[in-house]
Amino acid sequence: MVREYCTKCSKCGERTVAIATVPYEVLIDHDGQSFKVAIPDFTVPKCGKCGNISHDQEASEQISRAFRKQAGLLQPDEIRNRRDSLGMSQQSLAEMLAVSVTKYAAWETGELIQTRSQDRFLRAFFIVPELRKTLADRQALELAPNT
Repeated sequence: MVREYCTKCSKCGERTVAIATVPYEVLIDHDGQSFKVAIPDFTVPKCGKCGNISHDQEASEQISRAFRKQAGLLQPDEIRNRRDSLGMSQQSLAEMLAVSVTKYAAWETGELIQTRSQDRFLRAFFIVPELRKTLADRQALELAPNT
């Protein structure tokens, strides 16, 4: 797939923007914590005249992948692959987790980053068959005494 980007710099107006590999750092606040994310080989549209960089979709995805890795969160493709390995639809898994299918689908596409507690619950869901069975049995959950 060919990466599309504007060759005109939004800062200086020159048509000298090309893909460059640069070191990049960003501070990301997520789920009550700050994460300093360093990407040594960040590929991004960069102006050859003034050095301004532009964040396109691919750059945003690189940041998201690097952040998830540093925060220890499942990547979108890992979430999708684990769901697929269970033979479940997005709809059925979202229902079992009691989240909207829109939110769950956004985790799989990378549009939304799950919290650390959601990530831990997803991991448990994927590896513990008893948890899946309990969540599938809604009636048992509804009849469980409040503790």
